[in-house]
Amino acid sequence: MPDTFTLKEICTLITKGTTPTTVGGHFAEHGINFIKSESLAYDGSIDTGKFAFVDLATHQMLKRSQIAEHDILYSIAGVHLGKCGLATAAMLPANTNQAVAILRVDPQKASPAYISYFLRNPKFVQSVLNSVAQSAQPNVNLGDIGRFRVPRLPLSAQIEIADILGSLDDKIELNRRTNETLEAMAQAIFRDWFVDFGPTRRKIDGASDPLAIMGGVVTHPFRAQELADLFPDRLGDNGLPEGWTLGHLEDVLELAYGKALNKKDRRQGSYPVYGSGGIGGWHDTALVQGPSIIVGRKGTVGSLYWEDRDFYPIDTVFFVKSQWPMAYCFYLLQTLGLHNMNTDAAVPGLNRNNAYRCETPIVGPEIIGAFQSIAGHLRQKIAANNEQVRTLANTRDLLLPKLMSGEIRLRDAEKLAEDAA
Repeated sequence: MPDTFTLKEICTLITKGTTPTTVGGHFAEHGINFIKSESLAYDGSIDTGKFAFVDLATHQMLKRSQIAEHDILYSIAGVHLGKCGLATAAMLPANTNQAVAILRVDPQKASPAYISYFLRNPKFVQSVLNSVAQSAQPNVNLGDIGRFRVPRLPLSAQIEIADILGSLDDKIELNRRTNETLEAMAQAIFRDWFVDFGPTRRKIDGASDPLAIMGGVVTHPFRAQELADLFPDRLGDNGLPEGWTLGHLEDVLELAYGKALNKKDRRQGSYPVYGSGGIGGWHDTALVQGPSIIVGRKGTVGSLYWEDRDFYPIDTVFFVKSQWPMAYCFYLLQTLGLHNMNTDAAVPGLNRNNAYRCETPIVGPEIIGAFQSIAGHLRQKIAANNEQVRTLANTRDLLLPKLMSGEIRLRDAEKLAEDAA
């Protein structure tokens, strides 16, 4: 067995957060970041969009759970058990609650990034999940965490391993940010064309330059003129661009039911299994051919996921069938506020018939096709970036245990990381 040390040996602090109400504090709409376990992920990323907030007075009361730069945040309970991330200066000041452990590594004894990567190792994560699989309330306590054993390597090697793996994570993060920009572009075009009726309104306001009419969406003047010509120059009595009619979501797409698939019945495979919270596992058989859209039906009501690959939607979601372009359907669904349509107080649920009654313009195929041409190109770029992210993540997860065990040399690992990027 390789030489190891425990987290207790190399941490100056192993504690957990505090719920504000237990000290007389409260949450706020804005203020000091409060990082819950929902913000953590198995890949080590921390979703800042899911942060809650507390006011300064509450933050000062929560002294035990104040987070420092390079602290490791480790989810210790529930469905998020085993997810972790490394706190950065940009997130601070910040606090967390009792479902998240704070591990403060002594930088003279170990690299916090190295320890974070070890905790993210899929094999280690699975070993933790297996150890509590039979528990009614899956959790690990602070004593358990202190006994976690990590391969003992020289500090210089730990830092170099973290740098190699970090270079892959940096590329993954760059691709994610690029995809966020591409998504925002597609969303903005859809809203301008089909919600705000921008091209028609700009014609009404007297715009004559086709690039101005199209809001600068395209740069080639001939293409801009083609697109501008597709849009009416006035609004009809129904408030829509002349010639457009008002229909309902059921005129555009079908929300088909997913199919139950218990975890014990899943066979390890390459097809993602979707629930209302996103990918919840894998199976060796797909139910739906991609690309398609998954819509949360039970649990996380109205959640939306695009999937290019074939996949298996379970019975807590709908998936979309349509003769209309799938990209149009995706961005249309984003404008309907489905997440606000919960119809069941006990178990959150989205009623399909209620969704079908949502009003939407019915537009000619030429304009829909033009949108598909632009949005489809953006989605192709997003798909390519996602594929590279998967390659980078697989390389990182392959290298991680091999580097820590000494099975692969640092120089060889650097080459593999460069090739993957």
